[in-house]
Parts: sequence; C-alpha cells; structure tokens
Amino acid sequence: MKNTITRRLTILISLALMISSVLVAFLGAVMSESIKVDNMGKQLIPALSLVEQNTLNYIDGNIDRNTYENIIMNSVEENNRQYIIFNSDGTILINTGEKTDNTTEEKINDSISEILKNKKTVVKLYDYPNNPLVLVGIPIVKENQIICAAFALECAADFLPDRMRFMKAVIISLFIVIPFISVLSYMVLQRIVKPVKNVVEVALSMTEGDFSIRADETLKGEIGFLGRTLNKMSVDLYRNVSQLFIERNRLQKVLDSLEEGMIAVDENKNITHFNKVFLDMFNLKEDIKETCVDDIEIISEDLTELTQVIEGKYSIVKNSTANGRIIRIIIASIEDEKSSAVGAVILFRDITELEKLESMRKNYVANVSHELRSPLTSIRGLIEPLMDSIVTDEKDIKRYYNIIYQESLRLSRLVDDIMELSRLQNDGAVIDKSRVDLKALLEMVYERYRLHDEEISLVYSASPVPKVYTNYDRIEQVMVILLDNAYKFIKKGGTIEISTKIAEKYVAVSVEDTGEGISPDDLPYIFDRFYKSDKSRSKKGTGLGLSIAKEILNIMGESITVESTAGKGSKFEFTVHTEEI
Repeated sequence: MKNTITRRLTILISLALMISSVLVAFLGAVMSESIKVDNMGKQLIPALSLVEQNTLNYIDGNIDRNTYENIIMNSVEENNRQYIIFNSDGTILINTGEKTDNTTEEKINDSISEILKNKKTVVKLYDYPNNPLVLVGIPIVKENQIICAAFALECAADFLPDRMRFMKAVIISLFIVIPFISVLSYMVLQRIVKPVKNVVEVALSMTEGDFSIRADETLKGEIGFLGRTLNKMSVDLYRNVSQLFIERNRLQKVLDSLEEGMIAVDENKNITHFNKVFLDMFNLKEDIKETCVDDIEIISEDLTELTQVIEGKYSIVKNSTANGRIIRIIIASIEDEKSSAVGAVILFRDITELEKLESMRKNYVANVSHELRSPLTSIRGLIEPLMDSIVTDEKDIKRYYNIIYQESLRLSRLVDDIMELSRLQNDGAVIDKSRVDLKALLEMVYERYRLHDEEISLVYSASPVPKVYTNYDRIEQVMVILLDNAYKFIKKGGTIEISTKIAEKYVAVSVEDTGEGISPDDLPYIFDRFYKSDKSRSKKGTGLGLSIAKEILNIMGESITVESTAGKGSKFEFTVHTEEI
C-alpha cells in the first residue's frame, strides 16, 4: 500500500484548494466588476438627467438645434463620453460620437426596446477584448409618454488592468499557498495514515494465515480501539483455524476409515471432499477436488438426480449396475443454518457380493421349503390313516406304502436336483430327458390329488397321448406346482381340470381352475420369482412355484403360458415335446 492513501489525499486536498481558489477569484472578479459598473452607472445617470432636461427643452422649442447640440457636445468634451439620443421610433436624434459598429448597435437596440417597454434605467457592461464599454440608458418621458431614450457610453479602460492585477494576485497566492498546504497536509495525513497502515498490514497478514503480528494498542481514539479489536480477532481466528485444522484431519481420517466411497459436493456440484475408498472404487486419481461430478463420466449418469436433491433438500437411495458390480448410491442434501441448500453428500457402497449371497440364500431356502412341503404333506396324509388303523384293507395298505415309497424317492431326487441346480445355476442347468409315459404320469398325479380336498372337484379328461421325450420327475414337479397353485386360489365347490391336447410335435398339458383368477396388472409378472398376486400375503407360499415351473420348462426347451380372467379362474398350459429337440 506504501503511501498511496497519503499521496491521494494530499493531491485531493491540493486540487480542492486550487479549484476553490479559482472559483473564489472568479466570483470576486465578477462581483467587483459588477460593483464598479454600478458605480459608473450612478456617475453617468446625473449627466444623462441633464441631457434629458436639454432634450425636453429642445423638443418644447425652448432652445434651438445649434444650442442643443452645443450643450451636448460641451458635456462630451468635459467627460470624454459619447451620448446617443433616440426618438421613440428608433431613429437617432443626436449622436455625439462616431458611428457605432454593428455589434454595439444591436446591443443598444436591445436596450432601447427594454427602456421603451419597461420604462426603467439600463446599466450594462460590454466586455470587448480591447475596449470594454459601460452603457447607461434612461427613458425621456413627457406627459407620461416615452418620447426618447438617452444613452451614455463610457470607456472602462481600467477594467482590463484591474482584472489582470487581480488574476495575477490569485495565481501568486496559489503558488505560495498550495505547496505550503500540500506539505502540511502530507505531514498531517502521514500521522493519521501510519497507524491505519499498521492495522492494514496486520489484517493482510491474517488473510495469509500469519496470526503472530499484532497491531499497536497504545494509540488513542478509534484507531487504538480498532487495533485492540483486530488483535483479539487475530487470537480468536488462530484458535478457530487451529481447531478447524484438527477437525479437518479428524474428518479425513473418519472418511478414509469408511468402507463406503464418499464424496461431498457444493451447490454447483463441485467436489469438496472425498475419501480413498471412492478413488479406489472407480480407479480415479487424487486430483478430483473442485471437479464437477458431471465431468466424471463413470458416475455422472448415476447422479442425474443430484441437482433435484440439492434444490429439493431431500435424500434418495438407488442401485446402479456397472461393470458387473451393484453399487448402492445414497444421496443426501446438506443445508446451512438458514436451511438453504449448500450441497450434498453421496455414499457409494459395493453390494455386489452381499446381493449375491442374499439371492443365493433366498433361493436356497425358498426352493427347499417349497419343494419339500408338498411331498411331505402327501406322505403325512398317507401315514396318519395307517397309524390310526383307518385303512385295513391289505391292498390299500400296500398301495399307500407304495405311494409313500415313491414320494420318499421323489424327495431324495428333488433334493439331489436342487443341489445340482444350485451348483449349475450360473453355468446353466442340465436336465436329463428320456421317453416318458405321459398318460401314466398324469394319472398318478390325479390319483394323488383326487382326495386332496373333497369339497373341490378334480377332473381328469386326458385323451390318449403318445409317449413324450422329457424328464419324468420334472414334469411331475411342474404338475404338482400347478395343482398346488390351483388349490390355493380356488373356493370350496370349485373345479380343477387336467386336460391334454395333441399337436404336431408336442402335447399341450393344461391345468384349469374356476378360482379367483389373476388381474390384468399382475398377469405379466406372474412367473417372476417371489411375485404374488395376493398382495395381502394371506395365501401360503413363497411365490417361487410358478417361476420354478417356468425355469424347469425353459431348461428342457418347453414353454408355459397362462390365460386368466379376474374372478373367473385361470388356465396354465405347458408343452411337452414328443421328440428330442
């Protein structure tokens, strides 16, 4: 800063003094000349009064023309003046001097008009460069009528010397006073500005992070108070900055210890904070601070809602899939003490392994639970009559034992298949197929479910069908799933029908019921895993049955469709090819 303020103030004071002196000189010159003109006018008016009296005598015929002119000319010789008398029509009655120039004549004509109009005396200065003139004009009145106008012109030759002397005095005084005032102002301002400079230097040091410099507190007045206040603020700032530095390091340690990647952005979406996990997660360099997230291509598409979150001051959670990973993204807005949005915090959590483990766990538990429940229920239903000695016929007992044996074998095969499917799920499951007597299979399933619920009618209307190329246990499993599903959603007194239809290369097997049906909104998702059209979850089941059936049929190259009307029932139909495909 040096002496910039002092120099500027000194120059400003000097300029103000110079301008004010020039204005005073100008006003003084104008006022002095005005006073001098008024004095000259007062001196000329008595002479014009005498001219007025002689003019009236001449007009009244009291004196002749020669006498009148001699009187006027004698007055001119005594006072070195020029008199001009005009008639009321503007013609010259008498002019004691030479013919006036056009400029002077125009000015006199203006004065004549002023006198004739206002009936008053006129005193004016015509400031010609080399010959200033003072003009005084009076009206000559007779019987309350202006009959003439008398003018006296006198040279004001001493105006120019007086004016020059005045201006010279002003200039000399300026050359004397301004240096003195400038030096005095500079010295005074130096004493005033020096402590201010000290305070400014302390403030600048504080802005650069140096809080060791102190302002002079011994000064009196406002500057001393300012210095003491600045010193106190310096101590407080040093304490606060130190605390902030500690908190920043502590925050960075906390951020780096997180398992999630984290970034914080301001209201313009520029990154203000980040941790090492975030850099490693997306293979980024460490120079991303103050970078706009829109410029980081790998995450920009997943943060399209960031602006809305910041402006709306809310939080969102979303999942993103990239490069085979599932990233859970949590975006939360940040507000200041006035509840204004100032940015957002974004967490990135890699939940790929977690999702895989959870999916495997759900699939395993759901599949095992669902697939084991039905055969175990059948076995229990057959064992209880045997234990209670309800079945006494030897043939029935043998048939029951045979069914129980078959169910236990199916359970064993199902467990083996589930384990195998679990192992092969990522690479694609393989189901062995062979020639199967479809009619016998359907009859066996029908026999098993015939007494499942006496209040529901199960009808088997299968026509003779050829043998098919499929997997016996898997088709049986599909039938069990479809029948269990039908019994689950049918009311007492309803009907379930098993039927077949022969096509060119396959047999279509259908299970149709008169149950609750499926709404049009649920129909597209009925084969999705865990999907249940019964949103209340009042019906038992995991929601895996139909998806398992469809997956089994897809693996074997078959298809399954559904037709349904809400409130009237559903019809599931799947294909079983007669030859290898």
